[in-house]
Amino acid sequence: MREVGVMLKITGSLDFLDRPLRTGWTSPTAPKARLRQQRWIRLLAAGLVCVLAAACTGPVRDEATPTSAASPSPTERDYWPTAGWRTAAPDQQGMNPAVLDDLNTVVPNFYPQVRSVLVIRHGYLVYEAYWHGFTASDGQDCRSVTKSFVSALVGIALRDRHLQSLDQTVEELLADHLPANADPRLRKATVKQLLPMTSGLASDDSSLGGDDKIWDRMARSRDWIRHILGRRLQTNPGERFAYSSATSHLLSAIVADSTGQSTLAFAQAELFGPLGIATDHALELTVNHWPVTQAELQTFEKATVAWPRDPQGYHLGDGGLKLPARDLAKFGYLYLNDGRWDGTQVVPADYVRASTEPQSDPDTGDQYGYQWWINDNYGYHTFRAQGYGGQLIYVIPKQDLVAVITSDPNQERNDAGNLVWTTIVPAVTG
Repeated sequence: MREVGVMLKITGSLDFLDRPLRTGWTSPTAPKARLRQQRWIRLLAAGLVCVLAAACTGPVRDEATPTSAASPSPTERDYWPTAGWRTAAPDQQGMNPAVLDDLNTVVPNFYPQVRSVLVIRHGYLVYEAYWHGFTASDGQDCRSVTKSFVSALVGIALRDRHLQSLDQTVEELLADHLPANADPRLRKATVKQLLPMTSGLASDDSSLGGDDKIWDRMARSRDWIRHILGRRLQTNPGERFAYSSATSHLLSAIVADSTGQSTLAFAQAELFGPLGIATDHALELTVNHWPVTQAELQTFEKATVAWPRDPQGYHLGDGGLKLPARDLAKFGYLYLNDGRWDGTQVVPADYVRASTEPQSDPDTGDQYGYQWWINDNYGYHTFRAQGYGGQLIYVIPKQDLVAVITSDPNQERNDAGNLVWTTIVPAVTG
């Protein structure tokens, strides 16, 4: 997944393309020794599950665990982490502390890119660790996880009737930005077609058959939205999946124009505020030129909370959001609870369900919803927000579990999700 502005290495010498993360996937550039180490970890995890489940025919089997019941409804929560997460010993929430503690050695030895791992079970923080000098108060550059946040804001705009329906068209919602020669098919593309990456715009991700130069040309243009809307479509809207970060940026513009507020301001009032995510002092760096300067990059890296903007002031819809890991966990917990938070339906429940069910097929082994990746791993329906280099929010409803992983994207590794299936899920005991 192609990333944006201030979080990219200025020299452009690294490959900043997100790749759909498959369970067990390892970077093709990894040394053979590391591959052997990761195979050993997976075998060890399988053995642990055998002990825990007393029946082992695979790494994690839904029918072999006593936790297949649906997660508690939001009204059954004994507290909400608006003011902060409550911690609990893993065994108090049905997790084996010894298995979770394996993360303390597995991460530094085999996943040195990882900066943080958080595990939420039954609403309690049962594991939290940071590496490379990071702490709970530090912001994490979550890359394309931003897309899932923007999707939530589309749902909230629907809730508040800023958007009348997902069948509204680009022509209706972004009329002021359309060039005279805009592709008639793009004019008629609907929000419902943009959300699952079926806008018809060409992919700007080379790892999924796209062209990286498409994104670069947008970033160098003076008006990103108008530039996107001036493109010819590669396919008819709704026909097939094509991973397009430009499509996600259109969604941010739709949120802003339909609500009459910036995307960040709308999020502060309707999403971040209710969840207790502090963003009052967010850095809103405007990307007026590409590439960004070293000074701008350093400013971004120092910020705890940030959300860059394009030259017209639209917050980037495809990446750039920066939040502490605990706040990323709150977002995952919101979706675990069907969009409900402490008695308030923040995101409509039917929209959350549609977002986390297959809406398009990337032909990668995963499915795609409304800016969320979806997979049924080992019998568990799982959905995740994912950003390049190992930025992950995993939600596993049957386990009533949220896992957050953040990583150094400059190490160009996308295998951190293995930790969910080799250590975190096997730690569940009941």
